[in-house]
Amino acid sequence: MERILKSFTALLLALFLLSACGSALDSDDGAVADHDMEVADDAAEAAPEEAQDQDASGGVLEGGTSAAERQVITTASAVVEVDDTREAVRQVVGLATGYGGYVEAREESTDDDGEPVYASVTLRLPQDNLDELIEQLNDYGEVTDLTESAQDVTSTYRDLNARINALETSVDRLIEIMSEADSAEELLQIETTLSERQASLESLQAELNALEDQISLSTVHISFTTEPITEVDRDGFMGGLQSGWNALVGFINGFLVVAGALVPWLAVLAVPGVVVLLLLHRHRKKRAANPRPAASEQPAVQEDPEPGAADYSKQPAGPENASDEQPPHERG
Repeated sequence: MERILKSFTALLLALFLLSACGSALDSDDGAVADHDMEVADDAAEAAPEEAQDQDASGGVLEGGTSAAERQVITTASAVVEVDDTREAVRQVVGLATGYGGYVEAREESTDDDGEPVYASVTLRLPQDNLDELIEQLNDYGEVTDLTESAQDVTSTYRDLNARINALETSVDRLIEIMSEADSAEELLQIETTLSERQASLESLQAELNALEDQISLSTVHISFTTEPITEVDRDGFMGGLQSGWNALVGFINGFLVVAGALVPWLAVLAVPGVVVLLLLHRHRKKRAANPRPAASEQPAVQEDPEPGAADYSKQPAGPENASDEQPPHERG
């Protein structure tokens, strides 16, 4: 009996030691996986900082120009007075197309006789050809207004590239960790993190593509007119008329906004209002069906004579009054 108990105790002890070893191994694997994911996260966070440090250490050359190629978004607008707006638009569109650009927007208007008097076009063309196209506008007519601006987006461009590189490294590392996952819980956690990183990566890539499009292709808006564009003097009659019209339009817009905001409230308040009106109407119908008698139509109450008062008008004639009622021939 004692031998059986000793054998059973030894078996239980062996099972306990095996389970403890298995748990320790699982915890070690999980710790390693968590450590790998933390390393991937640290790499994703540290890469932009390293890129900025590299940009800062790149230095600035003499003359204030950065060592790396700067990224600039260039836009321009012009107003040109021409004899034929349609012909001018046709020529400038052909010029931009020859540079490898395209038309982003176009608008034309005519007078009462159908003659073109105004046209506008928005073009996208390579940045290197923008100055040449602007110089060609003088061949079409008189340039009355010209505006050109440049926006330096070098830091934004480098930051996006650094963040994308870091996320790509993090995604690759997570894929390696996922292939080494030993438990379903660990695999699920890695897949969730991987999906988030891939979504962020796609968003940054789309943002970078849009920025590169703005950098590589400049935007220019050109207006062609057959008459000079004059600005309204706000101190004169036309300026006052324009200001009054704008104020009227603003008031109407504000009134419509307020009316639109009140419509839901009126719809809600209309229900109890209708119920109250119906109750009042019903009450009035009841009063009309059962009218009260008027004071003039009530029967008069005859007052009783005082006690002991004689009513001489109704008493029969006595002996003392008989002589007065006898005929003349019977008197005496």
